[in-house]
Amino acid sequence: MQLIRNFNLSWGVIVLSILTLIGCQSPEIKEDIYSKVDAIQNELKQQEGATNFWMAIDHSRLAAQVDVYTPPSIVTFFNDPQLNSSLIQENPLIALDLPLKVLCYSEPDTQKVSIAYTSADFIARRHNVSKSDLEEYDERLNGLLSEFPDDLKSRTSLKEVDQNYGITFLKSDFGFDSTILRLKEIIGIQGDTRWFGEIDYQKDAVPYGIELKPLTLLLFGGPGPGGKAMHDSPKLGLDAFCQKLLVYENENQEIIVAYNDIEDFAQLYYGRSTPPQKVINKRLRKTFEMAIKRTS
Repeated sequence: MQLIRNFNLSWGVIVLSILTLIGCQSPEIKEDIYSKVDAIQNELKQQEGATNFWMAIDHSRLAAQVDVYTPPSIVTFFNDPQLNSSLIQENPLIALDLPLKVLCYSEPDTQKVSIAYTSADFIARRHNVSKSDLEEYDERLNGLLSEFPDDLKSRTSLKEVDQNYGITFLKSDFGFDSTILRLKEIIGIQGDTRWFGEIDYQKDAVPYGIELKPLTLLLFGGPGPGGKAMHDSPKLGLDAFCQKLLVYENENQEIIVAYNDIEDFAQLYYGRSTPPQKVINKRLRKTFEMAIKRTS
């Protein structure tokens, strides 16, 4: 992605260190862990609760297409418009954590596969909603994960998670449709951006008699820079990669752009953030602001 080009010399040293580390790993070891992750991800899609499979994003293989290494990491989305609509009624920002998703991945230099997921407890704390409002979501998630052993599941401490944790908010100077078009245009001209999907939550809610304000989620990413940022932090493939950009109208008829802060999620999962993550965070904000702010 061009928005993270022009890295400084220290970033070049980091890349060189990464490539040196990769060169020390035998092809057999790397292939073995890929096979293990693939097997768990395929098993996930066979679960009884997997009837709403939408898509999967294979972070590591997409990165490999541009000669970047990151440990095996595949995020799988299960999209249920009726469930989405009922949850968004409680708080539109829940749309940032939808559709329901599960990550199969391995940490660097290990042969252990883990499963990460967005729990009902996380959503309740982050979006200030009652656990009782998340019962159906919890049931769907348990339906996907119940057959997997507990030692496979990667749990996250939620002590630091409070309302709006890890969400960056930007106010647009343009209308809803114009904001989306301008964001798509500026993101689309980046050198290695890949679009993964778009969800019009307002439109999806109509068949269920649910009225929502304008609300659209854009999913995209740059496999190269994303792979570098995930090299030591592959669990970020659940929330920060691909990028999930939510455009919505708030109660004051303002158009807001919201997205997950990469550094905040790196701190949540790993207790630290890395230079590549900081660079992407800054460039993302700068790029989005260029699209949604009027120039004087």
